[in-house]
Amino acid sequence: MKNDLPYLQESAVQQATQRAADLDPADNVLARHTGKELLERLSLLTLTPRIILDLGCGAGVEANLLTQRYPDAVVVGLDACGAPLFKYVPCRSFLATMGDAGHLPYQGGVFDLVVSNLLLPWCDVDKVLGEVARVLRPGGALVFATLGPDTLCEAHAAWNHVDTFAHVHDLTDMHDLGDALIRYGFVEPVMDVQMLGLTFSDIQGLVRDLRALGGTNALTTRRRTLTGKDRWHAFKSAYPFRQTDGGRVRATFELVYAIAWAKSGSSGDGSSIHVSIPQSS
Repeated sequence: MKNDLPYLQESAVQQATQRAADLDPADNVLARHTGKELLERLSLLTLTPRIILDLGCGAGVEANLLTQRYPDAVVVGLDACGAPLFKYVPCRSFLATMGDAGHLPYQGGVFDLVVSNLLLPWCDVDKVLGEVARVLRPGGALVFATLGPDTLCEAHAAWNHVDTFAHVHDLTDMHDLGDALIRYGFVEPVMDVQMLGLTFSDIQGLVRDLRALGGTNALTTRRRTLTGKDRWHAFKSAYPFRQTDGGRVRATFELVYAIAWAKSGSSGDGSSIHVSIPQSS
């Protein structure tokens, strides 16, 4: 798998995420699209969850929708940036936790359902899936959306004309994700891919949307100096345009959706599990 190595600088990821927290989440078109798709896929599940984890919940937009869809459930939101991100979920049945998705601060077998919207591109996939497998109760479900390797292929091609530094993160292929789910004990993974093309008035519009997603370059091998006018102009000149887009800038996003189930075991439906959820202050 491509992102099972520490090729992302953790502090850079946190800084980009915190910067995105200052923006209106409604402006993040991509995350709202994948969040809507995720919640629609929940209709495929037959379970009625009592305790739900929104992993990488950000501002809590999807968590808020989860409390509406499952009014009798407790929704727990975890994000590395902490409580300021949770301002969009005032509901009493929502608990906010600050923590690392690769080291979840929960006991095993707690959650009936784990939902994650566009978290995996910024994480060690193996660590996260291993932790989710640990905290899911037997028979529980994981539903997530992530980005595939064809994401931002236009930007990747344009930067290749400018320098030899990496500017676009390597992302895990759908088939590798499926293999990883099975490796960590999930069963019957159902996966599908959606190619989404978004257009922007100019390159700056694309950059603004990526920043709203927290999607700035956090690679350990990235160029550390300022881009500079000449290199930025070369990037813009190399960026491919389609005549059918009417002069607008197109960016491709490969969206990968997955549903997988934790193996059923001797714990039955988890009715005897004692739940202890740490809350952020």
